[in-house]
Amino acid sequence: MNNKIRSELEKIEIPDELHIRATLGVKQAKAELVEEGVTTAENNLSENKLSLGVSEIRKKSLYKRLSIIAASLIIVASSLTLTPVRAAIQEVYDKLFSSQHIDDSGVRTAVIAGEGQVLDQTFFDKNQSINVNFERVLMDDKETKLLLTFQSKKTDLKNVYIDLFEGESSINLLNGNEKKKLDNVGWGSRYYDSKENKVVTALSFESLKDYEGKDIRLEIDTLTVWKDEGYEGIQTIWPLEFTVKPTAISERKTLELNKQFTYKGETYTVTRVEFSKLETRVVVTGSDTEILTDDSGMEYRVMSKLEHQFLNARKISKEYGYSVDEKKSGVFIASKGDRIDPVFSKGEVEGEKDEYIMIFGPVQGQNNAVLEIGDDVTIPLNESEKVEQITTYNEKAEIEKMLSEYGYTLVLLTEEEKQQIDLYHEKFPKELSIERTVIGKVKDHENSKLLEVSLSERSGVLSESLAEDAEAAKEIRKENGLSFIPIYLNEF
Repeated sequence: MNNKIRSELEKIEIPDELHIRATLGVKQAKAELVEEGVTTAENNLSENKLSLGVSEIRKKSLYKRLSIIAASLIIVASSLTLTPVRAAIQEVYDKLFSSQHIDDSGVRTAVIAGEGQVLDQTFFDKNQSINVNFERVLMDDKETKLLLTFQSKKTDLKNVYIDLFEGESSINLLNGNEKKKLDNVGWGSRYYDSKENKVVTALSFESLKDYEGKDIRLEIDTLTVWKDEGYEGIQTIWPLEFTVKPTAISERKTLELNKQFTYKGETYTVTRVEFSKLETRVVVTGSDTEILTDDSGMEYRVMSKLEHQFLNARKISKEYGYSVDEKKSGVFIASKGDRIDPVFSKGEVEGEKDEYIMIFGPVQGQNNAVLEIGDDVTIPLNESEKVEQITTYNEKAEIEKMLSEYGYTLVLLTEEEKQQIDLYHEKFPKELSIERTVIGKVKDHENSKLLEVSLSERSGVLSESLAEDAEAAKEIRKENGLSFIPIYLNEF
């Protein structure tokens, strides 16, 4: 550094709060503990000191003593670059949000790449004794990601959530006279560090891209506390004011496609793929993705076979949220030798009627991206290459496979057993509105309390009918004229 500049900077008095924060920031960066890619800090700021934001510190009267040159240097240094101290602090938070504890791979990838607008604002909730640190905001035209941590020395935060999806929490936008409750996108991502009593969370809500260049205020309204018997809300307001800068915004590339393929006897079409720095969306329509209507006119949706395959590889743990079960097949994107995993925390995001949306992490080599559906189909996500249908669907084998997952073996009916079914249907007309067909019987379960097994042709969901005990089941089958346990295949 130029000696003249250094001498000017050395004349600046550092407020105690900022000095402590800087010192602890360096200690945190040096003492970080790495476990499964996540870092925690041994030392933490006191509640009062965390509640003091950088913008407040800069308003202190001691800055009146600075010369115009020195003040200009500080403004430029803090606006255009991260000082070594701020960089050390930011590195600690970045490692938290880039760890596997955050189950949104879009957030992890973006933080590692340095995407988004750094906020570095703090707030102290006096009523709840919670220190809040707003870290970063990222957005595209479909969603906004707000990254924050909150920590307390008094309040147990283990079951405290900012639950925008199904809890009491909400996030509101204030811009001038406008106040708007923002819709959630997915469930968000959360990690609780029990040693530090700290929550690391990435909230996901509707895009703020249209507010570029504007000063806005966000308010997190009400915390959600989950208990065994349900949840309750704790009323509070956590405010955040900032100007939406271009660095917060990334563009989304949309590619219209018409890639048709078959999977487990159903026909699907990839109609669109959307690439952004936060995610990759693959939009599909299919013969079993449409909205269904029952006799009363009520509309409902049943999971398609493709959706079941997409969720097949999903597993959940308290520490890592949603992740991929490496032992199971699923739906993935491959690009340049890398596998792009689904973002399972966005599982409930819906598109237009009859659309099914699969969401994955960001893709770097977009031109080489292919969608892999188990070992059955490979679909290039570009306009030129053709779909590769690897396997041919075998319905009988698929049904047997689904049954075996529940511990059942399918055996075909004898002619005598088919006659028993016909008589049973005559004696007891079907009361269920759904169409179902007997495809066989369960092997070696005659001495159990099982009465029948029903398998959904569309979703693969299995249901069972049971008696109170094996003896009661035997009597019921005798009354029905059945000497076996039937397996039904439901149309839906």
